[in-house]
Amino acid sequence: MLANDAAGEQNPPLPFEVEGCLDIANQAKELLVQLTDEQYNYVAAPYLQSSIGQHMRHILDVFHAVEVWPSSSFIDYDKRRRHHPVEKQKDIALEEWNAIEQWLVGVPESALSSPLTVSSEVSLHQQMSPESASTLARELSFVASHAVHHFALLRVSLCAQDIPSDRAFGLAPATASYYRRGN
Repeated sequence: MLANDAAGEQNPPLPFEVEGCLDIANQAKELLVQLTDEQYNYVAAPYLQSSIGQHMRHILDVFHAVEVWPSSSFIDYDKRRRHHPVEKQKDIALEEWNAIEQWLVGVPESALSSPLTVSSEVSLHQQMSPESASTLARELSFVASHAVHHFALLRVSLCAQDIPSDRAFGLAPATASYYRRGN
């Protein structure tokens, strides 16, 4: 996809990893505009323990962890904003997705190989947060994949509330490719 600048001129194609993240942002925004705050706050118990809003806040937190680039090369996936108003108010989530989109379109392809250090807890029994070497490209791919898996969970809540969603919502890109091949 070619990006358009403010004058409507076409810019060079965006990196694949950025395109994938923009697809996620678009899916999130399409979902959010159709929901009421009541639907956004609904918990589909016993199937889910969290509302759409709580899942959305978590997805956004993971994107925000990567959004620290280029001012920082350290990504901490354990930074969470539990009980933040974004969990209850879908309009805040929409604003955050718009800001993430603006950040994403500013990521140049040359930056994808930028080295990063990633920290994330790995144990339920004790606090263990190893640090790993990564790149911006790898982490953009990760946050998109992570969001897709949460979207699949959100689909459960949508079904429980009889809210229609796009057939591709929560579908992994590799699965979509499988279906495109006629399988």
